[in-house]
Amino acid sequence: MDWNGYTGNILTINLTSGKISVEKENVADLRTFIGGIGMNCKLAADLIKPKTDPLSPENVIIIGAGPLIGTITPGSSRIIGISKFPATGAIANSCGSMSFGYHLKQAGFDHVVITGKADHPVYLKIYDDDIELCSAEKLWGRDINQTTDSLRAQYGDCGVIAIGQAGENLVLFSLALVDKTSTFGRGGLGAIMGFKNLKAIVTKGTKGIDIANPTEFMKLYEKLLERIRNYKHRDNWIKLGMLRNTPLAAMLGARGERKKAKQCNERTYLKKLKKYRFACPSCPIGDKDLLEIKEGEYSGLTNYTSSVINPFSLFLSKNINTYNEAVKAFDEMSRYGLDSITVPALIDFCSELYNRGILTQEMSGIEWKRDFNTFIKVIEMITKREGFGNLLADGWKRILEVYEDFEKDMVVIKGLEQVFDPRMLRLGTMEFEQVVNPKGAHVASGGSPTYLSPGRPLDMFTPHFYRMGIPESAFKRIFSPPRKEMGINVGRLTRYAEDWYTVLTSQGLCARAQMNRFWGLESVTAFYNAVTGFDLQPADLRLAAERTWNLLKILNVREGFSRKDDKFPAQWFKPMQFGEMKLNFQDFYGGIQITPEIATQLLDDYYDERGWDIQTGIPTSQKLKELGLEKYL
Repeated sequence: MDWNGYTGNILTINLTSGKISVEKENVADLRTFIGGIGMNCKLAADLIKPKTDPLSPENVIIIGAGPLIGTITPGSSRIIGISKFPATGAIANSCGSMSFGYHLKQAGFDHVVITGKADHPVYLKIYDDDIELCSAEKLWGRDINQTTDSLRAQYGDCGVIAIGQAGENLVLFSLALVDKTSTFGRGGLGAIMGFKNLKAIVTKGTKGIDIANPTEFMKLYEKLLERIRNYKHRDNWIKLGMLRNTPLAAMLGARGERKKAKQCNERTYLKKLKKYRFACPSCPIGDKDLLEIKEGEYSGLTNYTSSVINPFSLFLSKNINTYNEAVKAFDEMSRYGLDSITVPALIDFCSELYNRGILTQEMSGIEWKRDFNTFIKVIEMITKREGFGNLLADGWKRILEVYEDFEKDMVVIKGLEQVFDPRMLRLGTMEFEQVVNPKGAHVASGGSPTYLSPGRPLDMFTPHFYRMGIPESAFKRIFSPPRKEMGINVGRLTRYAEDWYTVLTSQGLCARAQMNRFWGLESVTAFYNAVTGFDLQPADLRLAAERTWNLLKILNVREGFSRKDDKFPAQWFKPMQFGEMKLNFQDFYGGIQITPEIATQLLDDYYDERGWDIQTGIPTSQKLKELGLEKYL
């Protein structure tokens, strides 16, 4: 058959034997799971055996690129990686962007499957049909920037996924970066690659992507691009990126940290840090940042990041007091391949216990001062697994094994610390999704349509529901929360936020707010059909997304996960001191305090909306039969 959009090829690499093979995709699978995240889950179900040790040769890394990647479709660069992650023990997907997926598709592959373990450091080169495992002995010990720069010096314009020293030393929450910029693998992909002695993956492609109906595709493309260009906030998005709608400064001000709040703003970014903005292939917004410290101790330091809000978020740590410190600390973590959400959370957690006399200097060997030098020192200790850093490098679960009494002080879900605290942002789908996501505390798949918008007028939801392809039959249930005053049932809505995220990610489309807003289920379907030549209906894509999310759940049921693991942190139900304020766990509109009973009901409603057993949180046999997934459980 003629392959359009898809390349039809799955590249498999066995690091142990060095064997390289290419298999053809099954067209029926592509109709069933679409691509990207869907095919990733299908391949994982076939290849990852239950109870596999995440750090073992048997664990598999699967990287997928959806059918729109490699074309000029706006915002089509989102790759997806799936594996069993060491920080959580869950089988989960992680997303990244930049140029890796573009080059992978141009080289002729939709998916890369990596198994086994090399007996010495290697990197995988994919240059069209030239596939090779190359020695990485000279790259081992280098940070991510050094590794990426070295490979680009050799191969020119290419996509690079690389790990740093944290991955090499098997820090369980280490990750990889794509093109020095996009995080890839929260939960330990860096450690998996490090265990496998896989320093990097390089892609470079020149083959091109065939489009089934180029005339129809260009009509759709020009119409969508015109909408984006005419969007009234586009210039602000291009100028400020994610900073334009992030309430960090307001949060710091409310906490009484006005000096920090004054630095965490547009002026600091534009006048003190911005070097230039850049974009993923085909992105008409350009939301990535190259930052440069222009004065002070670290003058001249540059940092690639998916958004300036990443270093600015470090202001929430009491160890960071200036924007120079924030950028320097973020750059250190990025180069080593450390999760910049996990490390500050660990440091703040230990500092708080130290101040309360629970964690002593004798226990840790560290005087947990609230200063920048301590922050950098702990980064180094974790990366090199030195002293107490060796314990911290194994993450929250290991800390709990050693210090059982610490659990009541942790705000951790399935081995990952919370990303957003609903006591600050109220309970939207993003906050709720941290509890039910198989990966643990993770928010990417729960953003639409409540992302950073607590209190959004109720009548604004319906247009988003239609855009996301939520069936009208579900509207009444979504508008029927446990208490009428809550307005929205975030448990039921989260199911559709996850499905919408899956629709976008299966295609390779960016899910960030500035691109997400321009897509709807019908337009995604139209682009998909024009590119691939398939004749699917919007309902087919919606069903494929539901099927994918159920299969991901099944993979984790086979690992032993169930409703018992979908737990709201006990800390959420306690008031949080925030400056002079005490913040309670409230619903999206701020009128109802969330109690354990209401939280339990929202979980019931989420499972019910998914068609899962309410008592166990596991897909029912009826649901699996409906989706054609009976054989997987």
